[in-house]
Amino acid sequence: MMVANALSLLLFMIIATPLLFMCLLFIAAGILLRIKFDIKYRVLISLAFHLNIILLVTIIVTTMGWNTGIWIILVGVIFINYFLAFDSKSLTYIMAFLELILLILLYFIHKDEAPLIPSAIRGAIVVCSIVFAFFIVLRLSMFADIITSSGYQQIRKETEELEKDSKHDFLTGLLNRRTIEKTLRFELIANKERSGNTNLVIMLGDIDNFKKINDTYGHDCGDEVLKDVASALKKSFRGKDYVCRWGGEEFLIILPDTKIEFIHEVSKRLKKQINNAKLPDKTPVTMTFGMLICANGIEVDFEQAITLVDKLLYEGKQNGKDRIELEILKKGSDA
Repeated sequence: MMVANALSLLLFMIIATPLLFMCLLFIAAGILLRIKFDIKYRVLISLAFHLNIILLVTIIVTTMGWNTGIWIILVGVIFINYFLAFDSKSLTYIMAFLELILLILLYFIHKDEAPLIPSAIRGAIVVCSIVFAFFIVLRLSMFADIITSSGYQQIRKETEELEKDSKHDFLTGLLNRRTIEKTLRFELIANKERSGNTNLVIMLGDIDNFKKINDTYGHDCGDEVLKDVASALKKSFRGKDYVCRWGGEEFLIILPDTKIEFIHEVSKRLKKQINNAKLPDKTPVTMTFGMLICANGIEVDFEQAITLVDKLLYEGKQNGKDRIELEILKKGSDA
């Protein structure tokens, strides 16, 4: 664009000194299309640009005739109203309409007037006007593509964030109950079709004495405990495992395709990670878990699984808390 501006300036200086003003307009327009101005100045800059073009076209057509072809620039400006838009759509439409009316009036008033400048200069003006209008529309079309692409990416990003938020608990960042229910139903069906020496493990954990923690230290402390426990749970399990805030101070964990050796390992690791979370008096946080181990090929539905693991959690609470109460379901056992 800057090269075109320089060539246009040189050409007009050679052909006709009075057209130097038009060259300066070319340069000003090039700068305008390049700068990234503050949005609060957008209306003033757009208005100045339009008025400048209107004034230029009107003066040249009036003094030199319609056949100069300078009006082509005004056609380009009418089309770029979409890109150099004002804050108000109505103002944008009004400006485009007024420019169109001006173009029509100039045509009917000056179309039959004899040319006042040599044909060579007229030809140069027509060519430069076409080039100028072309580059304006081309540059702003590219700008519109960038804006559209940027807008699409922003919408996509916001959609992904909304989708993520809809699947995760706001406080802990863990999966929420609705999401984990769908996952557990799927894993129970998949486990029924699996074979081999792995298992589907379902764990339901509850923070011990959580009501007392809230009553003693306040709900802000309780929220911090929930976040610390969530972090400890994520550190304790594998990347393919599912950790969810089931509700309140309860957490549900799904471990698909799991070997018995890992179950023993994770039980020790889990207690250590949970105890790393401390209350304000440095007392370690503890949790009680119910653990249901479903061997591959076992048929158990969602409601049965939740009932069983909840029963195991209750038994763990009754048996002293800070423990894991487990049950293994194998073929031939009653679900």
